[in-house]
Amino acid sequence: MPDPISYPPYRPHFERWLRKWHGIFTFQSEGNDGKWRELEIPRERLGLFVPKLQAALYRIWSEQDVRQRDWYLFRLRDNYHRMILRAENPDLLLDPTDRKAVNRLLELEGTSRSRKDNPGQRARFFESWMGAELLEYVPRVCAFEASIYWLQINSNLMLRCGGPTCAAPYFFRVEKGQKFCSPECADPARREAKLRWWNESPNSPKNKPKKKFPR
Repeated sequence: MPDPISYPPYRPHFERWLRKWHGIFTFQSEGNDGKWRELEIPRERLGLFVPKLQAALYRIWSEQDVRQRDWYLFRLRDNYHRMILRAENPDLLLDPTDRKAVNRLLELEGTSRSRKDNPGQRARFFESWMGAELLEYVPRVCAFEASIYWLQINSNLMLRCGGPTCAAPYFFRVEKGQKFCSPECADPARREAKLRWWNESPNSPKNKPKKKFPR
């Protein structure tokens, strides 16, 4: 589980966090010369994305519904690839000779204005449309996408520790039926179960009828 970070970006703990997980946020991109090079997601975008990533992972780890888990994980992958597209194409300029694209853009602008969108709503509206236009193919796998996809196909291993005082409750299950991240966290529940057995079970020495000896 990623360590807690702060927002806005460029604070010391964000920088430490980014140094630790730097490799996840790089990707390979093919240049116009046909050569592959390693690029990074701009830090200002990571500063906006990582708090959302942290909140999503907390929600995913606590979610019991498999479909909802899959949806959140897919959205993380999708949003990250949109950032890659913008890192590869920072200008995203519209070709003025592409009449179809220009007409579509004007139509979207008219829709946004008729709805009286504020600037933030308008930006999200256009970003969603641009992402849908750009993501018409299965994108190349990057480290972040591979990590999130692994979580998606192994989401049954993602558990929240049942220990009431656990300091790091998000963990991966390593044994079938496991509910606690460590024996220390499991001890209170184990003691409680033993006490319940002692008080309630007919096989408990406490509840067995006392033998009567003949006089």
